[in-house]
Amino acid sequence: MIETFLLVSICVFFACLLLFTILLFISRHKKIHNQKLIAEYTSIIDKVLLPVIFKNKPASDVIESKNYKTYAKNKTFQETLLKNIINLHIVYAGEYNLKLEEFYRKSGLANLSLAKLKSGEWSRKCEGIRELSQMNIQESFSNIHKCVLQKHTTLKLEALLGLIRLKGVEGLSILHNYKEPINDWVQLNILYEIENNDLRTVKNFSDFLQSKNESVVILGLRLIAKFNQIQNIDQIIEIQNSNASERIKNQAAKTLAKLPSLSIYSKAMS
Repeated sequence: MIETFLLVSICVFFACLLLFTILLFISRHKKIHNQKLIAEYTSIIDKVLLPVIFKNKPASDVIESKNYKTYAKNKTFQETLLKNIINLHIVYAGEYNLKLEEFYRKSGLANLSLAKLKSGEWSRKCEGIRELSQMNIQESFSNIHKCVLQKHTTLKLEALLGLIRLKGVEGLSILHNYKEPINDWVQLNILYEIENNDLRTVKNFSDFLQSKNESVVILGLRLIAKFNQIQNIDQIIEIQNSNASERIKNQAAKTLAKLPSLSIYSKAMS
């Protein structure tokens, strides 16, 4: 009886080992195959996109071309093309970006990103938010706004950054009633996104200093320092003398240190 059990156990063990080896081989083979496909598609994508970006070739001409249509419905090609467009959009600016945005819309890639936004997986939603906001799809604002109300913290913060990419300073208005903590990494990204928008639209950030959310107050102080808003000095001094948390008071001190002195401020106001 024991010998039979041991024999069966050994057979099961080797069967599992064999199955695991086969699955590992298939997985590795698929990965190598996908890498080769991506390399092949990247070469094709370069030939598709470069004339649109640099040679003023209409996006519609490329989309209707036989060469493009051959690959356009392939999922791996679509994802590779999408990643390339997003990366180029980050690198370039101005007229080049407008051409990329036009291609993104007309090729249907925007729909691919919208589908991600409707996914049940938070990581896919985050991908969709990054793509749509990076490519300036203003119609996606309300859908991204809804993601700020979701339970998943990372998704909320990604949505917040997406709104700022789309609307700049106006996108920050959602923070007035925001109750979740905003970590330092996200705050740095918010500062970066605001700085890369039209600075002429920057408003007075004193409203954030009235928030009951500690991290929003700290962000407000950082924004005030970043944009040299000396008109808020008196309010920041009040914060230092209040019963605010030590973290807020420390940030208030750092903000005051970065702003012009009170004497310069007084002269400016007189």
